[in-house]
Amino acid sequence: MDEDRDSEVGYGRPPKASRFQKGKSGNPRGRPKRDPSIAALFRKICKEKVKTNDQNGQRYMTKLEASLTQLVNKAASGDLKAVRVLWQMAAQFPELVTDPIPTPTFVINFVDPKPKQ
Repeated sequence: MDEDRDSEVGYGRPPKASRFQKGKSGNPRGRPKRDPSIAALFRKICKEKVKTNDQNGQRYMTKLEASLTQLVNKAASGDLKAVRVLWQMAAQFPELVTDPIPTPTFVINFVDPKPKQ
């Protein structure tokens, strides 16, 4: 009787020959990966390392660091377009131009030179 139930075919009970084999996945390749967004591609490309020639020789830096270094160097040499772009970035990101070290505040307590008696 139990053998008849195991071989029974119907809704939710496919034939034994077409069932998933033990230890094998029913979806071996898995879900396909999504195409990356433009923001993800931008982050990936900006994080890539490039070799640059510096005053101290060759060094590696990210593409974003290299492009910002070039922008600042061009602005310092007098390229007006680079200066304009640098000022636009400074306006958009105020933390770039603010001093990260806070200016110290001094508290001065005045003492009466003639103590009360």
